[in-house]
Amino acid sequence: MAIEYLEHYTYKDYEKWEGDWELINGYPYAMSPFALPSHQRISGKIFRELDESLDNCSECFALIESEVKFSEDTVVRPDVLVKCGEIDDITLTPEIIFEVVSENSIRRDEIVKFDLYKKEGVKYYGLVYPNEKRVKIYKLINGEYIKISDLRDGIFKTDDLTCDIKVDFSKVWL
Repeated sequence: MAIEYLEHYTYKDYEKWEGDWELINGYPYAMSPFALPSHQRISGKIFRELDESLDNCSECFALIESEVKFSEDTVVRPDVLVKCGEIDDITLTPEIIFEVVSENSIRRDEIVKFDLYKKEGVKYYGLVYPNEKRVKIYKLINGEYIKISDLRDGIFKTDDLTCDIKVDFSKVWL
C-alpha cells in the first residue's frame, strides 16, 4: 500500500514563498513565471472593457491578477476580476472572474478553479480561449454553474449585480 506524504499549506506558508503561486485547498500551484504577451494583451483588453463599464459605479472595481483569499488554505490570483466593496479586502468574493486559458492552465481553469469558484459563490465565471477567440461564460444559479454564453464577437452583459457590466468581445480580439 502506497502512503502519500502530501503537505497541507496555509496562507502563512504562501506569504513566504518566492515566485508566483496559488494555493488551493492547501495544495500549491506554480503559476507561469510570466504571462505570454498575447495572454497579457487579452487580459488587459477585458480589464479595459470592465473598467470602462464601471466608470459610473463607485462600489465596484475591475482588477488584474489581484489576490483573492477564500480561506486560510486557499488564495488565488485570477487574471481579471470584478469585486464590489472595499477594494483592498482580499477576502471579498469577486462578482466576476475571467481566466485566460492556456495549454499549461487548462485543467486548473476548467476543473479546479471552476469547482472552487462555484463553491465560493463567484456569480459569473468566464473561460477565455485566445487561440479560438472565444469565451464561455457561466452564471451561478442555485449553487451550480450554468453556461449562459459561448461568445466570439458578442457582448456579455449583467443587470443583476451591484453595477451593470458590459464587455464587448469584438473589441477584445482586435
